[in-house]
Amino acid sequence: MLPTVSPPPPKRVALVKLGAIGDVANTLPLANRLRRAWPEVHLTWLIAPLAHGLVKGHPAIDRFLVCDLKAKGGWRRALRDVRAARFDLALDLQRIQKSGLLTLATGAPRRLGFDRARCKELSYVFTNERISPNPRPGVTVAQYLEFADHLGARESAPEWRIPFVRWSEELRGGRPQITLGLGASKPANRWPDRHWEDLVHSLSHEQGLSVHLCGGPEDVPLGAKLARISPTVMDWTGRLNLRESAGLIEAGDLFIGGDTGLLHIAVGVGTEVIALFGAADPLRTGPFLRPDSVLREAVTCAPCRKRRCPVAGHPCLERLRASRVGAAAALCLSKLS
Repeated sequence: MLPTVSPPPPKRVALVKLGAIGDVANTLPLANRLRRAWPEVHLTWLIAPLAHGLVKGHPAIDRFLVCDLKAKGGWRRALRDVRAARFDLALDLQRIQKSGLLTLATGAPRRLGFDRARCKELSYVFTNERISPNPRPGVTVAQYLEFADHLGARESAPEWRIPFVRWSEELRGGRPQITLGLGASKPANRWPDRHWEDLVHSLSHEQGLSVHLCGGPEDVPLGAKLARISPTVMDWTGRLNLRESAGLIEAGDLFIGGDTGLLHIAVGVGTEVIALFGAADPLRTGPFLRPDSVLREAVTCAPCRKRRCPVAGHPCLERLRASRVGAAAALCLSKLS
């Protein structure tokens, strides 16, 4: 029997993952694994402008091809740039129609994507090679790493190397520091404001912790309200870019938030997390290798994976009370001390 000969590694590879923030953070273990397996390969990442702000200059990536598809003429420019790059392998990690079109536009002879059952839209029609079906695929990071396994880039230890702005040690002020991620792009994933109020009161007054509030411009009113609860609460909502937010989270002892980009950034920078889940499915989008960090309530309608809660009263997150989250935070911090 003749020995099996491994095919030569590709020379130019395109990663097609435009967004969102959490998914982009979860793509980094795959990018790092490909870089270690193929040190000479030229890796290009097709990415949207907002998500680019988190990973710009990442050492595993040779080029970021920023695709501003919402801008006037954005599609035309993106297709022109993608076609000119001349790839020999393209990976469609986004599994929607627009990522499929960009994957096809690469002209790569190998266009690798998810199997049909895991594609959200018709992206599978644009690929000519697919990873094996998996009836229990795991969370997002694990699914992306299936691409590395398929390509023979197998390695056990995932690595993120998220670029972040390092904050001063004076930020801690002698107290344990907790960062709260207030927002969520999907309304169904937002924890009720009054629960945040109860939690901040417990963490600052009862547990004596330093609390940092993180979120986007839409979270500024809630952040201002929570900051009035105690002088140990610092409101950063609407003031930080993604790398500064990543640095704030990295400087802390614990991050608490829902299924958002900040949660997955927290996992990537190595901070302990408490993940508040309701509509989102933790078996699909939960924190990688940290299933015990997920808090959720047993309601029959969850996880529905919908953008907006279809049930009056939003029971999946309404019933997840601040007292339970505060107790989980105290237990987590006691294990760290």
